[in-house]
Amino acid sequence: MPAADAGRAAPDAGRAAADAGRAAPDAGRAAADAGRAAPEVRQGRQLVVWRPDQALVPHDMPGLGDLRDDTKHGRLLVRSFVHAQLGLSLLCLALALAVTASFPVIAALAPEITRITVAGLPLTLIVLGFAFYPVLLAIGWFYNRQARQLEARFTELVDPAGGAGGADRAGQPPDA
Repeated sequence: MPAADAGRAAPDAGRAAADAGRAAPDAGRAAADAGRAAPEVRQGRQLVVWRPDQALVPHDMPGLGDLRDDTKHGRLLVRSFVHAQLGLSLLCLALALAVTASFPVIAALAPEITRITVAGLPLTLIVLGFAFYPVLLAIGWFYNRQARQLEARFTELVDPAGGAGGADRAGQPPDA
């Protein structure tokens, strides 16, 4: 039996040495913290306090108040909306100019087109009198549709709650 007790004693001795090694740093820390009060550790719920710069709350989001109060965010929103409208206007103007300027260029490059007549009228007169209107009408329709979509996106950005209920004054949806 003494041999068996010796075998059990050896692991216990190793455990005791490991516990002593772990206790040594704690003892040193306890001696260093002796001058300070121990921090209180609380279990359960904790109160979390957010700083204003950590969370974006609804009153911090740019919106109608910024437009009404003329803040830098409101001016930025309006400036971006006006730039988008200007870009759309210039695109439609370029399309209209390209269409109207292309026919005289084609007629100058191919003079035989000017000699063609349809029902006694020169082809150039028919094209200038009738063919451009459907194209200009299509460009106007495109501009109107895109401008309504820009306005609807701007309104949704500024007033996500949809103060007007998502419909314009005529009672139609914005992209109708």
